[in-house]
Amino acid sequence: MSAYINVYADSITDDLIPEILKRLNEHEKKLTIEPVFSLRPSATTLSITFVWDKEGLSIFNGVTLNRTFKISIKSFELKEFKQKILKDKIVNNSYSLRIRGMFGKKKKKFTKLLELSSAVEVQLQHCHKVFSIKYHHGDVFEKYHATLLGAVITEITGGICHFTHKDIWYDSIEVMKASVISIDSIYD
Repeated sequence: MSAYINVYADSITDDLIPEILKRLNEHEKKLTIEPVFSLRPSATTLSITFVWDKEGLSIFNGVTLNRTFKISIKSFELKEFKQKILKDKIVNNSYSLRIRGMFGKKKKKFTKLLELSSAVEVQLQHCHKVFSIKYHHGDVFEKYHATLLGAVITEITGGICHFTHKDIWYDSIEVMKASVISIDSIYD
């Protein structure tokens, strides 16, 4: 199952890459990203190569592993984002809709409505870019590195991070603590 981590920030540029790599290596020690990687607005992939040296999953210790994420960087406007949330609001899956669905009516797509707290909305007002990381939630290594990457970028940019799989928002102060807890949970 795919999941997304969205980092909302005022600005996300290529001059952040050395700092991102430095912060990632504070946790990994032997992590590299492809040299042609750029934070210019687009949809692309990011390959991360690392040597696993953690206590958990010791069978992989010393092995060089590679994970590739789909990422995108887009412009962000809070007003448009809120309009999209309202437009995507779908009627509850009521009994009458299920009955109609059994008799050949076209089935409706049901989505979970994203709700913004006032604190999140205040932080999003200052954001003009969104950096999205798509990863496979069931892959321990992808989940670990996507969480770490999202936390580092949020912390460096002073932005706000949304983990869509759990529908949780973190600010730049809380995100690293929360991601380290999440990272430590992979050993359970």
